[in-house]
Amino acid sequence: MKNFTKEGNVYTLNKQYGLFVPLIGFFLLLTILGFVKIPESTFKWWMLGITTLLTLSFYVGFLTIDMDQQEFRTRVSLFSGVKVLPLSDLEGFTIHKLKQMGFITTNVTLLANYSKNGKDKELKLAQHFYTKPIQSILNEIHEIIER
Repeated sequence: MKNFTKEGNVYTLNKQYGLFVPLIGFFLLLTILGFVKIPESTFKWWMLGITTLLTLSFYVGFLTIDMDQQEFRTRVSLFSGVKVLPLSDLEGFTIHKLKQMGFITTNVTLLANYSKNGKDKELKLAQHFYTKPIQSILNEIHEIIER
């Protein structure tokens, strides 16, 4: 298991640095440039605020698969609560690629598909800039569920 840490029958997804490190680094660079080049502007404070929110969002997000409780537990952002998806409701997974101009991939998201009260719903499990890490996470999720 490369992407998950096992503690008993609970599997926790390791932090995925591939999306957040470049994003936080970019906004941190803009913050530093704001303080150095345009100190009288409020731009630097906006960039510092965005950098802080992105960093906090990175640290509070998690995905756990609890095989004792037979459920997924996830929190994908700073402002969303913990979402629980029983494995019995799970219908499958989708990998969603967001492309710009038809060929530049800007985001790849792993979604869990399920139905609740007759409505089809999706739950975001992981995201990255590239498909290969997402496919690796999906393969490990299949291994965990099939045990």
